[in-house]
Amino acid sequence: MGRQRGGGARLAARTRWRMRAVEILYEADSRGIGGERVLSERRERAAADQEAPRLPAYAEQLVRGVVEHRRELDAVLQEAASGWSIDRMPVVDRNVLRTALYEIRHVEDVDTAVAIKEALRVAEQIGSSDDPGFINAVLDKAAGSL
Repeated sequence: MGRQRGGGARLAARTRWRMRAVEILYEADSRGIGGERVLSERRERAAADQEAPRLPAYAEQLVRGVVEHRRELDAVLQEAASGWSIDRMPVVDRNVLRTALYEIRHVEDVDTAVAIKEALRVAEQIGSSDDPGFINAVLDKAAGSL
């Protein structure tokens, strides 16, 4: 995955949770396995090792939501990403997009503008895209199609 940039300690809790969700989805996507399997592996590791970080409930909710609604999310993103297929997008970018779009469409207490801003922040922190404008444009168009 991309490089982690400085300032992680100053990030809001929900931003860190979103980053954790994207990391799990990235791992699942890269390994060609389900997000639920990666969640299970992470829980097992945390149970076996007291030093292993626990996964916040909101990060799990995001992973499960993206997994459950992936076809729907990918269809909307495919339509919004003119000229880009989901499979051609960098793995991190497509999972940042999926996570943000899941929040926009399925998490009632997250405003669309906040979801887009947070997606850009996560992408910046994990060093996914050299062009945050791509993520912004796709999410803006996807949100506008609701």
